[in-house]
Amino acid sequence: MNVLPHRSRLVSTITAITVLLALSPLSSSQTPGSSGISEYYVSADAGSDGDGSRRRPFASLSQAESAAAAGDVIYVIASTEGRILNGGIALKAGQKLLGIDSNGQLLENPDSRTRLSNTTDKLDGVMVKLSSDNEVAGLHFMNMRSHAISATNTDYSGTYIHHTSYSGNAEEHSEDERGLVYAISLDASEGILDGIRIEDSSFYDGEDLGAIRVFQSGASRGSYRFQRNDFSNLGGRAYFVRTRNSSFVETIILDSSADNIGRGNRNSDSIIPYLMGQSEQVMLIRNYHFNNSKQVGNQSNTAIEAYMFGQPRPDEANWCTRCRLTLKILDSVIENSVTDSIQFSNSGRNSELSFEIRNNKIIGGNPQQGGGAISLNLQGVPDSGGSTRLLVENNDIIGSTGYGFAMNNRGGGDGHVAIIDFGGGVLGSLGGNRFIGNDRGEMRVLETRITAQGNWWGGDEPKIYNSDNQLFQNSKVDFEPLLLSDPRPAD
Repeated sequence: MNVLPHRSRLVSTITAITVLLALSPLSSSQTPGSSGISEYYVSADAGSDGDGSRRRPFASLSQAESAAAAGDVIYVIASTEGRILNGGIALKAGQKLLGIDSNGQLLENPDSRTRLSNTTDKLDGVMVKLSSDNEVAGLHFMNMRSHAISATNTDYSGTYIHHTSYSGNAEEHSEDERGLVYAISLDASEGILDGIRIEDSSFYDGEDLGAIRVFQSGASRGSYRFQRNDFSNLGGRAYFVRTRNSSFVETIILDSSADNIGRGNRNSDSIIPYLMGQSEQVMLIRNYHFNNSKQVGNQSNTAIEAYMFGQPRPDEANWCTRCRLTLKILDSVIENSVTDSIQFSNSGRNSELSFEIRNNKIIGGNPQQGGGAISLNLQGVPDSGGSTRLLVENNDIIGSTGYGFAMNNRGGGDGHVAIIDFGGGVLGSLGGNRFIGNDRGEMRVLETRITAQGNWWGGDEPKIYNSDNQLFQNSKVDFEPLLLSDPRPAD
């Protein structure tokens, strides 16, 4: 998957995402006995005199690192004595690090994966450092002192991480500004990084643990595919994608689930494209199931947020000035957010934002920021320019303690162009949204024309409120014709 051309071509990037969804998976992992490579074995049960063969495996990852060349396979045999393999390894280009059982089979079952930790100073506590075209699978990384898997200022194109587990954080661990350590951290400041996949993996039980973090800066380009991953009981975010300077990142997130993200009363939106400078992101989220069954996190802890960095943050050099974001949220279920379920917040200048929300169930939630199950917060910088396009179609927006939809002007004036289409508008929404049981009303809006034709409002005309939370007598919401019956009554 190649990074797309210049960041201004938003239509091309959307088309590329559609094409990518049709691609079949790449080849599966290497199996023992394949020709043309050297194979080395490591086991926590091994003696100190091992030679790296299957019969006499190495006792440490550092021995395998010294012996193996680029393209070789390192098999880590699960302990039959319940031991945890301790230490770290820096992989060379094309190497594979695979956890296997005593019969040589890849450990796809989470309960049986080879267990690793790193309490040493080896690699500053990182367990696996990546280079290009590495594959990592069949491993359970435990009690993170630093990142389980990391790549910084290197070409990690072709990374394939799958069937891995990550649990717990060490009491003393490397920390970001919020006291967190991320299990997987990918950081690039130059070049084109593509073909990166993280699949079929689970991240759980760490109050100071986050899951997947992507940081790109400079003029770098990145392309990522994340699918069938599960996240639960974490302090940090599930997917954190931050771009800075003029970098460009496209991300596809498929078939993932998350519950109880934000432990420690944190602001840890489970998915967040976070833009700075003049960067651009294109993100697709499909079939994502979010829950917050234990109501962890603070009042800023949304299920999904898009954030344009800017005023009043002190790092003015990195404020968004002409950031661009295209974000699609499709076929997903978002339940019991501790605050707004989906929130779009723009604190920058001249940003161009395009949002599409289709075929989702947005259930419950207690909005404490923007006020809605879906909240659109326009910038707070006067005359900051830019545009926002929001298409909402065939969603169930049910049971919010606030509004179904809330639109807020944070003080930016009239310079920002907003096109909002809940049905029948120029963006092409077919309507079909259901607004049911949202405590404060269906919408809180500005003096902005909004098309919302062909929706179900619970059997009556919608209750529309103004920014002072008063019933809007002459709102510019075009909601007729209304649906005369519930389009999905069985739900």
